[in-house]
Amino acid sequence: MASKFYIVCHHFKPGQAKAWWPIAQAYLSDKNKYDAWVSASLEKGFYNHSFNPVATEGPIFCIWETREVITSEQFQEFIDGSGGPNFGLNAFHNICHQIDLSLSGNPPYPAKFN
Repeated sequence: MASKFYIVCHHFKPGQAKAWWPIAQAYLSDKNKYDAWVSASLEKGFYNHSFNPVATEGPIFCIWETREVITSEQFQEFIDGSGGPNFGLNAFHNICHQIDLSLSGNPPYPAKFN
């Protein structure tokens, strides 16, 4: 079973960056908290390979992987939901693009779900 990879552009909704960063930093600075979030995401079939903020006010670009059986709609629901990188807020407008591996030849990262 092959994984799917997505490039996600996270744009902050007006006024949300200021609320989101302290929550994100709390996860990023606490190994136990971060590992629990990663484990919960993996159990649901999602894995974040890279987190690439451009500026405090965004955008943020990420590479995500999903299990093959997860549809693009299910991925969007996860990314937009409270279990994804919103950390319980409704902070982002998320634009998701599935990477066409037949065009790129290789996945951007070694697959987590294969």
